[in-house]
Amino acid sequence: MSSRNDRRPLVSVPDATPRALVALAHHSDRRTTENALSLAGFSVRSTDDLTTIDALLDSFEPEIVVLDTREAHPSADPFVETIRRRPDVYSIVVGADSRDQRLSALERGNDDVVSSDVTPEEIALRCRSMVMRARRHRAVEEVSTSKNLVFGPLSIDTGRREIEVNGHLIAATRLEYDLFARLCETPFEVTSRAALIESVWGPNWYGDTHVVDVHLSNLRRKLRHRASDVQFMHTVRGVGFRLSDDMFANRRLRPVAARSA
Repeated sequence: MSSRNDRRPLVSVPDATPRALVALAHHSDRRTTENALSLAGFSVRSTDDLTTIDALLDSFEPEIVVLDTREAHPSADPFVETIRRRPDVYSIVVGADSRDQRLSALERGNDDVVSSDVTPEEIALRCRSMVMRARRHRAVEEVSTSKNLVFGPLSIDTGRREIEVNGHLIAATRLEYDLFARLCETPFEVTSRAALIESVWGPNWYGDTHVVDVHLSNLRRKLRHRASDVQFMHTVRGVGFRLSDDMFANRRLRPVAARSA
């Protein structure tokens, strides 16, 4: 049952203020998480009502959503699928205490997963880290020159943040794109997990480094769906990842002018 405080007016807030939607099931969890996010500088809305959640996604336009493990494990809730279709919204899953729960939540495209004993203050710090990283990336993209990186059947448009294989657009998540684009920046080198984590999650990340493997494994399946005979990336055991040798047949690096909005 939603509380009276869960039903505040659906109003917009200034873009400078990070926005978070707390969709945890239990009222006490929502309240403590909402308070921690507010202290961290967020404008926050919270509810467990699905209709209100859908309305808030459109009207409040949160940059990050905090949700329960029940929505992401063992099968994806329609709410999770709705978030996945919004590339500008991050999601953090709370209450994943087992390895299966954590992997399940990550495989379904969620951006971060924490256990049930994590403090609201840590949740708030993780949310802030993700939102600030996303804002930094957008700022860099606005001033950078768009390029097409072409490796064999693979094409990456850095301006549009799009990956294509044999002309087919790949439905990559934000994190899948960011991790793979980082590999493609140094195509002839091995990129360590630590370097990938710092580049994508930031220098203050202290989660499970296995998250890199999960997201790149998901992307690898999507890529090979369009070119089953091609190996796109290679795992260097104990170190990190690099592009595979298959990518360097007829390799081209072609900068192009940035597209106008």
